[in-house]
Amino acid sequence: MDHSIHLPSVTAESCYYQRCLGCYPQETEWHGSPVECHPSNWVSAQWFHNIGHLPPTTDSKIPIEYRCLKMVATPDNKSFGNTVDVIRGCVPRPQVDSVCLGLVAVERARGHSDARCTICNRNNCNAAVRIDAMIATPIAILILYYVLR
Repeated sequence: MDHSIHLPSVTAESCYYQRCLGCYPQETEWHGSPVECHPSNWVSAQWFHNIGHLPPTTDSKIPIEYRCLKMVATPDNKSFGNTVDVIRGCVPRPQVDSVCLGLVAVERARGHSDARCTICNRNNCNAAVRIDAMIATPIAILILYYVLR
């Protein structure tokens, strides 16, 4: 008889999927397409080296808990224009830290010292508008409070 307590947990089953390297800001307004998380579409640092090729798949029968990832990086050298690298996708929960650190390291090696990687754990939570609005709204309210009081 199993007496363990199973607490509900929030996990991402679907994330926005996008790989836009060297894109202009207007190209990043579209935040990709939502995809069901699966080993065939995990984000990895190898995405920079295997343009057009998906990460290797596994045939694991063990249920995998996912998180959604968003990485944005801007180049230090603006001579190529105002471009950014944006990556969105699914990451297995145990690999979140190593994937983010790997992506940021690759970006910095490419001359993008301003690289930010964020993780969230709800379906399709890695869209730019949602993440930025969640951060910007409380800041805007605080600024307005102190300016208008």
